[in-house]
Amino acid sequence: MKQLSLLLFLGMAMGATAQPADTTAPSRWLLKKPNFRFQTTAMVQAWTIYSSQFERFNSQSAAYEAVDDRMNVSLRRARLVFNGEPYERLRYTVAMYYDQAGRDLLSSGIGVTNKADPAVGIWDAFLEWRVLPKSQALHVVAGWFRPQIQRESITSGWTVNSFEKAGSQTYVRKHLVGTGPGRAAGINIGGLVQKDRLGMQYSLGVFNPITAAFSATSSGVRYAPLLTARAVFSIGQPEQKQYGISYSINKFGERKGLSIDLNAARQGHTDLFTASQLLGPGLLFNWGPVTIDGEWMWMRRSGQRTLSDGQVRRFDYQFGAGHARVGYTFFMRRFALEPLAMATWFEGAHDAVGQADAKAVGESSGSEQTYDLGLNWYLNANQLKLMLHYTFRNGKSGDAGKGADVNDFFFQNGIGPIQRGNWLGLGLNAIF
Repeated sequence: MKQLSLLLFLGMAMGATAQPADTTAPSRWLLKKPNFRFQTTAMVQAWTIYSSQFERFNSQSAAYEAVDDRMNVSLRRARLVFNGEPYERLRYTVAMYYDQAGRDLLSSGIGVTNKADPAVGIWDAFLEWRVLPKSQALHVVAGWFRPQIQRESITSGWTVNSFEKAGSQTYVRKHLVGTGPGRAAGINIGGLVQKDRLGMQYSLGVFNPITAAFSATSSGVRYAPLLTARAVFSIGQPEQKQYGISYSINKFGERKGLSIDLNAARQGHTDLFTASQLLGPGLLFNWGPVTIDGEWMWMRRSGQRTLSDGQVRRFDYQFGAGHARVGYTFFMRRFALEPLAMATWFEGAHDAVGQADAKAVGESSGSEQTYDLGLNWYLNANQLKLMLHYTFRNGKSGDAGKGADVNDFFFQNGIGPIQRGNWLGLGLNAIF
């Protein structure tokens, strides 16, 4: 409650201090926009899910044991966002979160819990500068935000059209910065160029992911920045008319076009690995009511570990993750309905040697698949949406065997190894 009170106080304070620009100030100073005001947005994603086939590993019996099926009501995502443009072409965004309030750790949903005493924290905090006055070709973004890699990772949870974001993003985010939220401090240079029916968007970034060695305070004795690059080539109507670092999937019949993106990232020697790379393509196809998107990211980490005989094994561990999603929107008089299907995959090592290599460099192994079938009811595009979906998940632990939390299907922070179940979910997305 203290955090919520502080949040409300900050919001009122910022609103109270938003004053018109002083037009009597000396002309040598850059003046604030005369109509500048703080903007506040509340965002809530409420879930009611019914979980089944969730199992928890019992270390005493060395077997998985089923927990009761259950209904769980939670705030899967909940944000309060402050943004504005105090100076011409200079914007800021600060997003606070209180996600997962009410989540039961033994339900089949994903992520941590925030149940007994909901906490509030910083989700995003960055500045955006459009460098050229009459062009979208050059922007600088700096602060705490998502490295511009993988469309699913940099697309808001409110604008994907599956019930939950593709699980492949978690593997990519942990590979890049070490945590599921996927944020890091850094600087990104990017822009958007459009000519007739051809367009290109680019992003080049440098980040210091302090969690790359799973430390909350430093990147370690060895330091290497994360370097990222992304290019999107579009044919037909553009995916975006203005450059930004957040995206959407369903264009609600307003676009006929294809976007193909190429993603690459690299990080050098750290305390955890000797090198880390990512490379992969993705696409977004909008054609009237049809929406298709998908991607596949190849990832690799190089490292070394000492074997039982004292020899040092040097290795390259490779794995991949991606998804495919298709929806068709039926436009009614005052709303829209979209049946949708999505499949998500993670594929890592299944053999004992490969899984030991993965563990040594902090990566997942085994395999996981998620399938989502559902219906979205859009009352006001992505501003107000109801969802009814069924999600099925499956995983394999490889030679690691029972009780090994080698990937997200088998891992739940706070309760040890699991086998994540399936769920029937009713969701509400609301942005005010």
